[in-house]
Amino acid sequence: MTSGGVRRLVIARVPEDRARDALAAAARLPLLEAGGGGPAAPETTVAFVASEVALHVLFEAAAEPPLRVAAGGGGPVYEDECVELFVARAGDPAAYREIVVNPAGARYGAEVRNPDDSRATWTLLPGRLPEGLSVAVTGEPAGAPPGTFRRWSCRLAVPWSSLSPGGRPPAPGEIRRLNAYRIARGATASFQALSPTLRAAPPDFHVPSRFAEAVFSA
Repeated sequence: MTSGGVRRLVIARVPEDRARDALAAAARLPLLEAGGGGPAAPETTVAFVASEVALHVLFEAAAEPPLRVAAGGGGPVYEDECVELFVARAGDPAAYREIVVNPAGARYGAEVRNPDDSRATWTLLPGRLPEGLSVAVTGEPAGAPPGTFRRWSCRLAVPWSSLSPGGRPPAPGEIRRLNAYRIARGATASFQALSPTLRAAPPDFHVPSRFAEAVFSA
């Protein structure tokens, strides 16, 4: 944790042709209860690596079926069992991209500007997924309907060209802000965060001042 209480992590920088293997070997970071407190249940982890082309992210989640999996692509995927990635613009942490994916692979995206950590004053542009985004979802048991998954994973590759002015990847030692979330909507409900937002009643992920600090390795 930093002095401000947000989570800090180090993201390795690797060549694009090694990103998939590096992500598979990267440290798994557990998500916590979004409102504050200890490890969340059911368990969710997230891993990161960065290449000169994209930010690569892997969510792995235990699940408690039956899962809510109702929305199609572009719909309210955030109302389903889902994972979410928020990545702030370089130099402007109040402006960020939101990416949401459910176990069926349906996705929702938005561009947000939220300097006050408030839905009352934010600017929200829904329906905007990053250009060039890659998403791959798998679940267990293999071949089962997504609503019956007992474990599922989501791998994302988000091009820097959609995240930063001029498509610039992070420089060695640069710090950027991001957060990773999961909403478990199965036999029980749980709101989880890499860096807790400290908002539980109601749960709220849109708190950019609470985003984690990601330091990109040399």
